[in-house]
Amino acid sequence: MSSTFSTQASSYGTPLSPLSNLHHDYPSPSLPYVSSSPAEQLAACPAASAAATRIIAAAGQITSIVQKPFLFMSDASMVYTLPACLRLIEHLHIAEILRDAEDERQRLLSELRIIAELHESADNSSALAHPLRLLSTHHILRETAPDTFALTRVASLLDSRKSVADVFAKYKKYEDTSGIAAFVGLCTDELFKSAAYLTEAFTGVQLPLAPLGSPLPAFNLAFNTPVPFFECGREPRKSFRLERFSQAMIGTSGWEMPGAILTGFDWLSLPRGSTIVDVGGGIGSTTMILARAFGGNMQFRFIVQDRPVVVGLGLDAWRAQCPEMLESGQVMFYLNRHPAVYILRVVLHDWPDARARHVLLNLRLASNPETRLIIADHVLPLACWTLDSVLAHLEGAHVTLAPAPLLPNLGKASATPFSMDIVMHITFNGKERTLREFCALALSSGWRIARVTYSKGSHFGHLVCEPI
Repeated sequence: MSSTFSTQASSYGTPLSPLSNLHHDYPSPSLPYVSSSPAEQLAACPAASAAATRIIAAAGQITSIVQKPFLFMSDASMVYTLPACLRLIEHLHIAEILRDAEDERQRLLSELRIIAELHESADNSSALAHPLRLLSTHHILRETAPDTFALTRVASLLDSRKSVADVFAKYKKYEDTSGIAAFVGLCTDELFKSAAYLTEAFTGVQLPLAPLGSPLPAFNLAFNTPVPFFECGREPRKSFRLERFSQAMIGTSGWEMPGAILTGFDWLSLPRGSTIVDVGGGIGSTTMILARAFGGNMQFRFIVQDRPVVVGLGLDAWRAQCPEMLESGQVMFYLNRHPAVYILRVVLHDWPDARARHVLLNLRLASNPETRLIIADHVLPLACWTLDSVLAHLEGAHVTLAPAPLLPNLGKASATPFSMDIVMHITFNGKERTLREFCALALSSGWRIARVTYSKGSHFGHLVCEPI
C-alpha cells in the first residue's frame, strides 16, 4: 500500500517546515485527522502501527535514560498541568474557534476575545496564550507566530465540527460526534479532580457518612459526597455529566480497531435468530455495530441492558439512527434469560473483584451450557519478563510484546490502559486486570476463558468465555 500526503497550507495553519512541496507517507501533524485519508489508512495498517508502537516505546525509554533524573521527575510531577489545560480548551471550545478562523491572522489570540466577553472576563484573553503554549510544547497545538495558534492532527480530535455559535449557544456539543471531546472532558474534569485524592483513598480517609465496611473511592472524597459516580448525574444541574459520560463511552471506541467486536467472536457460528445481550451496554453503541452487520442475514435479536436513566438516552439514540430496529423488536432494552451470547464491554473494570464476581455468577446462573460470554476490556501486560504457566496454553495469550531491551509491555506506548487502571480505582474502587487476574476471576464464577483476541496495536482484548 502506498500513499502520499502533502504538507500544503490549510485552514489548520501553514506547516512549520519550509519544505512545503515535499510529500510524505505519514500523516502531516499540521493537518486534521481524517481516518479515510490515504495517509491515515497507511498509518493504521498493521505493519506501520506495529513499527510506530515500538518507536514510541523506545523514545519513552530513551528519554528516561538520557534526561537528568531530577528533570524527568519534575516533568512527571507536574504533568497535571496538561489535563488542566486540555479541560480549559475543551470547555472554551478553542478547537471550534481555531477551525472556524478563515486565515492565520484570525488565529491571533487577541481575536479570540469572544471567549472573554462570553465569560465576562476581558483580562483572560491574553492569559490564554500561556496554557495554549504549554499544549503547543507538548505537540497538541502549534504556535505559528507570537501568541498565534493553530490546530494539529491531534487537537483536531477535539473539534465537534459544529459552529462556534452553536457550541456556545446550547450545551449539545457532543451530540452526533465521535465522542472524543466528551471523553477528554470527562477525563479532565471529574476524573482529574478525583485523582488528586488517590493517596487519601488508599490510606483510609473517609467521609463522616461513609457506609461501614465499604470504603469510598477517591471520587467521593474529591466531591465530598457519598453518592456513587453513576448516581451523581441524576442530581439537579449535573445531568450534563451523565450525558457527557454516555457520549464519552462512544469515544472509547478508539481503544479498538473499528469494528473489532465483529472479529472478537465467531458470530456466524451461532444459530440463526440467536439472542445477544449487551450487559451494561450504555446507549447500545456496540450493539448497533453488531445489529448492522448481522441483524439482517442472521436475524439476530439484540437486548441492551443498563440503568433506567441510561436506557432513556439509548432509546433516543436508536430512534434517531435505527428506528426500524426498535419498531420491529429486533433491538430491545430489557434483560432476557438464556441468550446465546452475553457481552460485557468495559463493565467489569468498574468493580472490585467481589462485585465483579457477583456479576459473572448472575450471568452464569442465567446461562445454559451453550451460552458464551464475551468480556471486552483492557488486558494489562506485565512490565517484567514472564509468562505464567496458567496462561501458556490459552489461545491468543501474548508471550511478549517487545524485544529486549524494551519493556515487555511496551512502556510509554502502553500507558493508556495503565492510566485507565488507576482511573477505575479512583472512581469505583475498580481496576483493569491482567490476563492472569481475568482467568482467576472467571474460574471463581463458573466461567473458563477459552480464547483472547486483541485489537491490532492495542491492549484492548475480547475474552471469549465458556461455562464450566
